Amino acid sequence: MKQQHKTQFFTLIFFFTALSLLGQQRYPQHYFRSPVGFPIYLAGDFGELRTGHLHAGIDIKTGGVQGKKVYAVADGYVSRIKVSLYGYGKALYITHPNGYVSVYGHLKKFNTQLQHYVKVIQYKRERFTVQIFPPKDSIKVKKGEVIAYSGDTGGSFGPHLHFEIRQAKTEHPVNPLLFGSIKIADNLPPKIIQFAVYPVSAKSRINHKRDTLVMPVAGHAKGCYLRKMPVIRVQGPVSFGLRTYDVMNGSYNKMGIFSLKLFEDNKLVFALEADKFSFSTVRYVNSLTDYNYFEKTGKRLIRTQLDSNNRLGNYRKMVNHGIFTFHDTLPHHFKYVVSDVYGNTAALRFTVKEGPATERIAKKPAKGTGTFIRYNLPEKINAGNVSLSFPKNCFYRSFYFHLRKFPADNQMLSPIYAVHNRFVPVQKYFTLAIKSNSLSDSLKEKTYIAYAPGTADDFGYVGGTWKGDIIHVKTRNLGDYTLMADTVAPVIKPLHFESGSKITGRHVLKVWISDEQSGIKDYRPTLNGHWILMEYDLKSKTLTYHFDRYLKKGKNEFQLVVRDNMGNDSIYKAVIYN
Repeated sequence: MKQQHKTQFFTLIFFFTALSLLGQQRYPQHYFRSPVGFPIYLAGDFGELRTGHLHAGIDIKTGGVQGKKVYAVADGYVSRIKVSLYGYGKALYITHPNGYVSVYGHLKKFNTQLQHYVKVIQYKRERFTVQIFPPKDSIKVKKGEVIAYSGDTGGSFGPHLHFEIRQAKTEHPVNPLLFGSIKIADNLPPKIIQFAVYPVSAKSRINHKRDTLVMPVAGHAKGCYLRKMPVIRVQGPVSFGLRTYDVMNGSYNKMGIFSLKLFEDNKLVFALEADKFSFSTVRYVNSLTDYNYFEKTGKRLIRTQLDSNNRLGNYRKMVNHGIFTFHDTLPHHFKYVVSDVYGNTAALRFTVKEGPATERIAKKPAKGTGTFIRYNLPEKINAGNVSLSFPKNCFYRSFYFHLRKFPADNQMLSPIYAVHNRFVPVQKYFTLAIKSNSLSDSLKEKTYIAYAPGTADDFGYVGGTWKGDIIHVKTRNLGDYTLMADTVAPVIKPLHFESGSKITGRHVLKVWISDEQSGIKDYRPTLNGHWILMEYDLKSKTLTYHFDRYLKKGKNEFQLVVRDNMGNDSIYKAVIYN
C-alpha cells in the first residue's frame, strides 16, 4: 500500500507540473526580451505576499547601484509616464501591439528624449509629481532601445528595477516569468517552514485543545514532514495554514510561490496560483493570510479557509470553503504541494484523524461581548464623543467589535479611542468622527486625527476635516486614535551652500526639508522669481535642483516655501552667485 500511495503521489506531482508548464504556453514565449542587459537575479517575484496587496511584478537586482540601462522589451509606444513620491516613483508604461503593456518602476531617470518631454510638462504644471498620458503612437520605442536608467525612487527599499507585464485590455498584471524569453536561473525547490491547524467553530478541538496549532516543518523539497506530530487529532471543523516561500539560484531573498495545492486522500481539495491577478481584488490578500499571526510575528501563513467576504481571484480549487470536517474515525492523509513557476516542487505530508471527545462541549456556545458587526451590512456605532460608520463588506467576516477609551497624555487634545485592535484587517475605508467642543477656532485649524497601532506606539498623522465641533476622516486601519495639533513649521536646511555662496562649477543645488508631525504637503522653489524643478526624495528628505536655463550668470535670488499638512509654512531665502 505504501508503494501505491507513493506512486500516486509522484503521478500527481508530474501531472500538475505539466499543467503549470502548459499554462506558460498561453503567453508569448519569444516576443519580449529582458528589460536589462545582464543576468537577472531577483529581490522579489510576482505574487509575493505583501501587506494589503500581492506583488505585481518582479524586482530585478541592480548590484546595489543606480543607473543601469533599462531596455524596451518589445516595440511599442509610451502610453503613460508617472513621477510620484510614493509607489513606483519614476515609472514608464509601454503599450505593445500584441495586447500587453510593460511597466518599469523606481527609475532614476528616463532617456534623454523622455526626460526632456517630462521636464517640459513639469515646468508647465509647476509640479515635480506628474502623471502623463501621451497620445497613442506619439512616442514610439523599438525593442532593445534604452528607455531609462534604474534607480531607487518612490517606495523602493534599495536600488532595483521593478518590472511588470500587464494585459492591456484588463490591466491585469501577469507573471513575467511565464513569458519564456524573460528567464532566471532556478533549479531550487520552495521551502515549507510552518504548518497550522485552526479551530473553525466553538466546538472545534485540535489535539484536545481549543487553540490554533502552529508547528515547525522539517525536511526538504518533496520530503517535508511534521517533526513532532505525524498524526493530528481533531474534533469538529478545522482549516489549515502553511508558511512557505520560494528561493532562487544566486539570491538569498525569500520569494513568493507560484502555486499551492492541497490533496486529501489523493483528491485535490484546495489550490492557488499566481499566474495573474486583478488590482481590484488584490487587497483580499489580507484574508488569504493569517493577518492576526502576521501582525504578532511578522510571518505569513496562507490559510485554506475562505472568509465570507473574500473575492480574491487566485483560488483555483476550493472544497467546502477550505474547511474540513471528518465524519469517521479513519486517518485522512493530506499532502501540500508547493511549486515555483519552473515546476520545482516541495511537498508536506500529514495525517488528520477525528478523535474522541475529551470534554463536554456546550450545545450553545457562550455569546461574545461587544457590538456584533455583520460583514455584509452597513454598521454605525456612536459612543459619546466618537462615532464610526462602516460600509457594507468593510470586513472579511462578522465579529464582535470593541470600542474603548483611555486617558490622553500631555501631547493629545482628546482621549485615546481604541477602535477594536490592529489584529483585524479591513477591506474598505470607514469613517471615524471625533467631537471636541473645547478647542478654539485657531487651534482647530491645526488639529488632526492621529493613529497608532497600539497605545505604546507613536501616533502619526492621518488627517481630518472639521464640521462644527466634529472632525472626521476615512481610514482602513483599526487601532488607537486621538486628536493632536501641529503648530510647528517645517524645517529647511540648505546643503553645502548659504546665502552669499558662490556655486560656480557645481551642477546641483540641494536642500533638506522635514516636518516631524503632520508631514510635508507641498513646496514651491523659485529662482529669480521663476518656478524651478526640484526633485524630492522622501527617503533622504532632500530637494535637488539640476541647474538649467533659469540659473543666470552672476547674482541669483533663490526662495523655497515649504508647507506641512496643517498649513504651517517655512520660507528660506538666499542669494547665490554663479
